[in-house]
Amino acid sequence: MGPGDGGAAGGMANLWDGVNFIVDGKPSVPGAEGGFDLDLATAEGLYREAVSLAEDLEEVKRVAERLCETQPPADDPASVSFNNAGVEAFKAGAVHVQAEVDYYWSLARALGKALGLYQESDEQAGRDITASGGESDAGGGFI
Repeated sequence: MGPGDGGAAGGMANLWDGVNFIVDGKPSVPGAEGGFDLDLATAEGLYREAVSLAEDLEEVKRVAERLCETQPPADDPASVSFNNAGVEAFKAGAVHVQAEVDYYWSLARALGKALGLYQESDEQAGRDITASGGESDAGGGFI
């Protein structure tokens, strides 16, 4: 998938893992009861949007991390103290942005899994139809 696949700030990396997305009747978690029922176009659109948001937030995260490196304008106690307080606020913001990045990568992974299962099932159905049609190179029988 993309950045954010590993450990996450705030435990958000796997938030959507195990959530059952039902795309055109095909569940992403076989045997699960209930879930988010989506048509293929909606699922694909949500997937693209989640990836786009995650990528955009990756840039915001880089900016937030650079802000954490802010240095005081002078080496006097007031400037250093004020700078330290600001850097702590920037660090809290960077952790929050990382959690958002992880959230959207997790959603994209879960939707991608659901879409992969849908496409895999659809392709298998096509192979099954071809095989049952009696084409000699498909290894199928006769109807």
